[in-house]
Amino acid sequence: MHIDMKGSGLQNDQICNLPINTSRYEQLRHAIDQHAIVSATDEHGTIVEVNDTFCAISGYNRSELIGQNHRIVKSGVHSDSLYRDMWGTITKGRVWQGTVCNRRKGGGYYWVEATIVPILDEQGRPWRYISIRTDITAFKQAHEQLSLELGRTHALLEALGEGVFGVDSLGVCTFINPAALAMLGYEQDEVLGKNTHQLFHCTVDPTARVPEGECPVCDTLMDGIPRKTDDNNLFCKDGSYLPVSLSVSPIGCSDGGSGCGVVAVFRDLSRRKAMETGLINARDEAQAANRAKSLFLSNMSHELRTPLNAILGFGQLLEADHGLNPDQLDSVQEITDAGGHLLELVDEVLDLARIESGRLVLMPRPVLLDDLMDECLSLATPQAANRGICFILPAVSGCTLYADRTRLKQALVNLLSNAVKYNRPTGQIRLEYELFPVERRIRIHVHDTGAGIASDKLSELFQPFHRLGQELGEVEGTGIGLAITKQLVEAMGGTVGATSILGVGSDFWLELPLEEGPAAMGISS
Repeated sequence: MHIDMKGSGLQNDQICNLPINTSRYEQLRHAIDQHAIVSATDEHGTIVEVNDTFCAISGYNRSELIGQNHRIVKSGVHSDSLYRDMWGTITKGRVWQGTVCNRRKGGGYYWVEATIVPILDEQGRPWRYISIRTDITAFKQAHEQLSLELGRTHALLEALGEGVFGVDSLGVCTFINPAALAMLGYEQDEVLGKNTHQLFHCTVDPTARVPEGECPVCDTLMDGIPRKTDDNNLFCKDGSYLPVSLSVSPIGCSDGGSGCGVVAVFRDLSRRKAMETGLINARDEAQAANRAKSLFLSNMSHELRTPLNAILGFGQLLEADHGLNPDQLDSVQEITDAGGHLLELVDEVLDLARIESGRLVLMPRPVLLDDLMDECLSLATPQAANRGICFILPAVSGCTLYADRTRLKQALVNLLSNAVKYNRPTGQIRLEYELFPVERRIRIHVHDTGAGIASDKLSELFQPFHRLGQELGEVEGTGIGLAITKQLVEAMGGTVGATSILGVGSDFWLELPLEEGPAAMGISS
């Protein structure tokens, strides 16, 4: 770019004596052209010279720019006051600097950082204006994007229901959101610029402040390692403490090392802690009530056994009296049958009370399954025969279980008795063994052909005194047997369950561990 120095304010002899090296001048001009957007105007603001960079960024060729005013690239983004200030400064012979948005020929904008230098004549009046600009479009766009993101982040922090605060490498608070201020009871100017450790130190012990080395915020400041805890407290302005979950993350360091600031996010756990305390209290009260109930049932059952034994004893004596007529003998048998049923109920209640109170003592030992099942079937067969119900038995299992023999027998008899009582006349009861050799366990199935149980009622099985609507039926029962069975089997390390189809029948099963030793063989249905 060539700039005429005539009338520049320098005397002719001074111009002639300037030590200008044309080659170096051209190199300097070339260097400036590679970076800067350069133009020159006359005293009226008419463009007289532009460099290639000006043409490239504006989209105009040189002939379109020469003779025009700089308004050709005016964007309309700025107010007129900017241009009045600019023109007022340079016409007084002073340098103007500022940021300007210009418009390209084909549309679109570019931003420049501009410096306009007036060239004065011998009278000290500007006769040329040299404009040197740097393209800052990318920087401006990045700055606007950053401002947008910062605005979004600020809005998020303002609306966030969780408390957020940040500290620098010295532990001084640099920002805190409204939720944190509300939870801790501070005003913003009481926190910003203050050491957060001294204001609301995080501590597990709400009665005393602990050293910085035990504070998650301070620890992360030291080593740059993120931390998260659900068992901390923040001290509030009024001296109370707030139970919180706390997450601390380092910020401001690319390597995540010490010397960084941190951001801490916390959530008020007061309500959750209160609920936990309430649940614990409710659990303790329920356990106490359950123990009292079990103790009451146990005491009452023992009290009932004494008169019941007397009733049964005298009933049996009357049955042996040959002087009774048939009607009298029938009445006595009703008394003894009812007394026997009531005694069974008392025994079941006693068992349930022992289990629930933890006073049931089990004596597990090896139990031959086939022998035990024969004993159970001998007890259930007469009842089944009276109703025309037949048993379908599995092959000999050869299995040895590890269980309390008496209690396992009680559980199996309960399942078999229910299968008989709730079966249809002339129905079937099919026993099946299912082996799980890897787990060293066996499942014993008792299938019946009764009326079945609705799916929405299955969840009520194995609960004490629940008979699933059979209370008004002809089948006698208390609803305790299955509950006792479940608790007995679980106490022996096993599980129980049931499936059922209405109109088809039910499958009650119990599963127990096998005795350690050789694997059971020959199990089949």
